[in-house]
Amino acid sequence: MFLDNRIEVYFQPIISIKEKKIFAFEALTRAFDENDNFISPLKLFNEAKKQNEISFLDNLVRQKAITKFKKYYEKDNNILLFLNFESSVIEEHMKNNLNFDFVKQVEELNIKQSNIVLEIKEDTIKDSILLEKFCQIHRELGFTIAIDDFGTGYSSFDRLAIVKPDIVKVDRSLIDNIDSNYINASILKSIVDICNKIGALTLAEGVERKEEILSCMKKHIDIYQGFYFEKAIEEIKEDDKEQIKQKINYIGSEYKKAVQSHIKIKKNLFKRMKHLTKDIVNIISVEEEFHFEKINSFIEVNPHIEAIYLIDFETGNQINDTVIKSISSGLYHASKHNDDHSLKEYFYITKEAKSKEFLSPKYISKASGSMCRTYAKVININSDSFIICFDIFAE
Repeated sequence: MFLDNRIEVYFQPIISIKEKKIFAFEALTRAFDENDNFISPLKLFNEAKKQNEISFLDNLVRQKAITKFKKYYEKDNNILLFLNFESSVIEEHMKNNLNFDFVKQVEELNIKQSNIVLEIKEDTIKDSILLEKFCQIHRELGFTIAIDDFGTGYSSFDRLAIVKPDIVKVDRSLIDNIDSNYINASILKSIVDICNKIGALTLAEGVERKEEILSCMKKHIDIYQGFYFEKAIEEIKEDDKEQIKQKINYIGSEYKKAVQSHIKIKKNLFKRMKHLTKDIVNIISVEEEFHFEKINSFIEVNPHIEAIYLIDFETGNQINDTVIKSISSGLYHASKHNDDHSLKEYFYITKEAKSKEFLSPKYISKASGSMCRTYAKVININSDSFIICFDIFAE
């Protein structure tokens, strides 16, 4: 039997940077034995499964969480409570058409249903029909739906269509060191993009370092949960709120500095590339003839430039073989004379841009496999218009 007085619920704050406040709490179980020794939640719930009391424990923890949440809700009726659900309990209730006790409890405490977030680990629920049924029933009742630990285990994008979540919590495994992990950063960007398209908020779980938060902010994530701001604690006091607010202000200040630095770097890059463009025009257009062979020495003295090529302004066809720093091999091949670039962004956007120049986002070069950006600018040589392209190693 799981004793009521040995099980407690702690709240971990979930933060909105833009709103500069605690956005929500997640209810987390804390249990202690007769000698007040801590029992891990994993051990606790595994023991409940062995004793066939998982439904009882799951319900008990939820009731405690909702009761505790009531006083916070009375002070701020915009704040949310995240409640976890054991997958086996969801499947059991849906199979047997059973109602959850928390629905009645929320109503009795006069808490708005949309302030309760039902947090589902969708990858642990094998039956998609039961999962969809659970979400549909409780969404119609007014509850908010969240997917937990997305991006790990068997999480898949097709389940987003089944759950139709209001919030997607990205797993810590993707957030860890995301500031230096390009692959995870790209996966996270894809998750954020699809969440935006389906109208779901993205929440970064397990943030522990400033750099992780700043990297996530660049991908337009506003909501965070993790030890950087606060661990799960028994009571959220005014001092805790003040410390969290200070951390939010610090992160906001650091992000502004990073944005300002990025703008400055970009301006300097445009300025430098305009000068280099003039140099290239002077090098290759002598006596009404192109001298592309002279570009090789130019690339050698400009180590940040990987490749240079010229495109016809009207057709988008390449004028010369790409002059590239490294020799292409295997999967990667530099573009050649007469290759068609008319569907490339750096061609058609440069043509239409008021400034007649364009800097692409970072991408993997098909010429070398290196991470690069393309700077393109309209130039005039011998009364004809061209677009010169520089592939620049991305920092």
